[in-house]
Amino acid sequence: MKKTTIILTAFIIGIIFLLSLPYAWEILTTIFNPKRVTMLGQLEIYKWVSVGAVIYMVLRRLMKNNMSFIEVFSHEFTHTVVALLFNRKIHSFQAGEQAGVICTSGKRQYALIPISLAPYCFPIFTYLLLSIRWMLDFHGVWIYDILIGITICFHICCFKTQMSCQQPDINQYPLLFSYFYIVTMWLINLCLILPAFFPNMNGHGTTQFHYGIWSCIYRLLQNWWVTIESVVHSII
Repeated sequence: MKKTTIILTAFIIGIIFLLSLPYAWEILTTIFNPKRVTMLGQLEIYKWVSVGAVIYMVLRRLMKNNMSFIEVFSHEFTHTVVALLFNRKIHSFQAGEQAGVICTSGKRQYALIPISLAPYCFPIFTYLLLSIRWMLDFHGVWIYDILIGITICFHICCFKTQMSCQQPDINQYPLLFSYFYIVTMWLINLCLILPAFFPNMNGHGTTQFHYGIWSCIYRLLQNWWVTIESVVHSII
């Protein structure tokens, strides 16, 4: 890949990182320093997600003989889904216990970076579940949150075991660039996943429905725009 493409992508990722920082800080402040409830009371919205994480750790031990294959399959599946999103042609898909590979082709060379690094920063199963969570009945959503907790813990374990400077996906680019891209994407994950569990309130101050992942995306983009406007106004 051309050096200019890497530099341009790094510049764009740097802007996204800086734009996301204020919103990420706002979210963490809302969770860990809430104004209306205690911190433990605020963290209660994640209790069933935490239960799901514990369940996954138990399942991981019970299924340890097959976890390597499952994690490799998930890795290659994420490559494949992101390649499809960029309209790349898929020629082959292979996943084994120790390694896997997919072969794609297409004109969009700029798509190679997100395709290559997606398995290290794109919790695909979590986003799949979150995309329909907002449609569920509020009082029965705790079961669904357990499933989301399982997927979150699964992806974290995958990232932990697979993210190494020896990975061809990572070291095919400058290491600093690859890790900066991954960190930025995880910052965006924080901005999208954590608020997805915030309950929304109706006009009477009672819980009515959830923020969906789609509204979280909108709120993130809206916050980027507000940040850009404030910077422009401060310069002018």
